[in-house]
Amino acid sequence: MLATLNGLRRCSERRLVVYAGRRDRNGMKPLIANVLLFFTLVVFTAPAPAENIAVVLSSDAKVYQEALEGFREVVRHRVAGVQILEKNNPAGWQQQLKRIRSVIEPDLVFVIGTSALELVSGDIKNIPVVHTLAFNPISKQLTARKNIYGISVIPSASQVITLLKELNPKIQRVGTIYDPSRSGLLFSEARAIFRDKGVQLVGKEIRSAGDIGAALKSLEDEIELQLLWPDEKYLAEDILQRFLLFSFEKRIPFLGLSERHTEMGALVSLSYGNAKDMGNQAGELVNRIFGRAADLPAPVTVPRQIKLTVNLKTARKLDVKVPDSIIRRADNAVKPPVYKDGDWWVFRIKMTDRNGTTKSEIHRVMFNKGHFTSDDPHFLSGGDIPGTPYFLPFASVYVSDPGRRWLDFPLVAGKTWSFRYRVRAGGFAGGPRFSYKPVNASAEVVGKASHPIETPAGKFPAIEIGRTDNVGGIVGGVLAYYYSPQSQSVVKLRAQTYGYEKEEYLLELVAYGDSGNSGKDARR
Repeated sequence: MLATLNGLRRCSERRLVVYAGRRDRNGMKPLIANVLLFFTLVVFTAPAPAENIAVVLSSDAKVYQEALEGFREVVRHRVAGVQILEKNNPAGWQQQLKRIRSVIEPDLVFVIGTSALELVSGDIKNIPVVHTLAFNPISKQLTARKNIYGISVIPSASQVITLLKELNPKIQRVGTIYDPSRSGLLFSEARAIFRDKGVQLVGKEIRSAGDIGAALKSLEDEIELQLLWPDEKYLAEDILQRFLLFSFEKRIPFLGLSERHTEMGALVSLSYGNAKDMGNQAGELVNRIFGRAADLPAPVTVPRQIKLTVNLKTARKLDVKVPDSIIRRADNAVKPPVYKDGDWWVFRIKMTDRNGTTKSEIHRVMFNKGHFTSDDPHFLSGGDIPGTPYFLPFASVYVSDPGRRWLDFPLVAGKTWSFRYRVRAGGFAGGPRFSYKPVNASAEVVGKASHPIETPAGKFPAIEIGRTDNVGGIVGGVLAYYYSPQSQSVVKLRAQTYGYEKEEYLLELVAYGDSGNSGKDARR
């Protein structure tokens, strides 16, 4: 098709020259020549019709659909058909591919997922194939082919070793398990890159899952960190659990390939940023291929967005110090809010005393000229006299006062911190005058809430913080609260005090907004 279109373009150029060169006896171009010139220009120099693209997905998984959405946003050519492989019928995949090729006659095939790549790469050799979200794209079979390009699902070996050196500048030996028949070329390339950085990549070859136990056993005295090899055969839940169990038993940190691996117990993980951008990147590559770009990239390109996640609970168990530089840029760490003049929040507090009596209070907080104000300043200070709380300081908005450090950004699961405030004691009728006692508060980020937190202001994705306040070595109060980046505030808090004043508190976000609304039209 492209050759035919190029021929038409050459033909149009010749015809334009002929018509433009004819003149009448007086040396003037005849009107008919001008008309013909006009129509020739319209017919033969119009944009060439877009090439046909067939898309093959390994399944209808959400992540694959997101990649396809990103691809459609960017590609300038016609997606003529989409084929989703039937998960339970691999025997029929060849027939599905044959059907889509006969109906569409594609000029290029875009594949999403490993199964789709393995199917298409083994069958299509005469037109370009572009892939994404596929493991093991670097193999002798694929790299020898000149028609296959793709966006890797994993970061480069250079990016991995750079992170590991930042995590531990003295690291010397990193271990992994891999199947040479599937990843031999990729391992050789990674080992050379690691060697250039002064780190030995120790690889143990296996052929099946049954070899994993012996391979791990042989690594335990040789390595300082375990690297999960990018191969789909190692991503099954039971195999991942074996790797993580080895990590905790032998106190060897584990580097994963996704945020899910971090949540399961990997110390850190590096992965692609998001599926939609992977589709965007693939669409841009297709545009370059059809545009006959002279500078096409290598057969496999690394994702341009890399996601870094960290698990500080694992770090504490393994007694590993994760540098602040990694924590600050971790994608699973909640960053500090940026407040603007006019931002406001309305909170409701319900208090139940030891007699079961309940009362409620409404507190409005505003941010203006770089400071927070409230209709009741004691709500922000946590006490009846500013700076000298007589009850538990409630977490609401983020303030940098060391005595109100109920939030300590960035927030990431496993992070701990402590702060001190003063509590007023005494002052009861007939008793001694009041005095102030120091309270030591210890907080920890529990992790992402398992479900959206419901409040009068709506439902919010949030991260949970637990806190214990001790007075003179005795627990004075226990709090659990949820911070949401959406509202840039705590959206719910539960607290219980002990000792003489046994009380329970419930704080909830009622409404929030900015200078663009008054409070009646709170954003939700």
